Amino acid sequence: MDFDWKTLGTNKKIILGSFVASLFSLFLPWVDMQIITLNGFQQQGYLFLICFIYPLYCILSVKEHNAVASLSLGVLTVILTIWFITTKSVEIYEGESVNVAGSGLWLFALCTFAFTFACFKELDED
Repeated sequence: MDFDWKTLGTNKKIILGSFVASLFSLFLPWVDMQIITLNGFQQQGYLFLICFIYPLYCILSVKEHNAVASLSLGVLTVILTIWFITTKSVEIYEGESVNVAGSGLWLFALCTFAFTFACFKELDED
């Protein structure tokens, strides 16, 4: 059986869409300090995409996947992304802290939330 976009469920479309959007986010600034910006590739953001591989492979190869494993990977990605955002805080004048996370990192965080939500909804369908 070949991959067909029209026969996919909404949750699988959300998983695929969040992966594509997260790939796009790697090209946007993940660190934005006005004088310097770093994109997702410079921040090794592509390593977070490892958690997307299992459900993505199962969807594209039209195989059944373990919804619990996909949800676990989604939760792991959300936790790692939130941790990564918190590491982007820098201390400036007199101990004030500023988070310099750029728009690409926030888009990636949104994608991981959508990915995890879709994996959770997949769990409900099984």
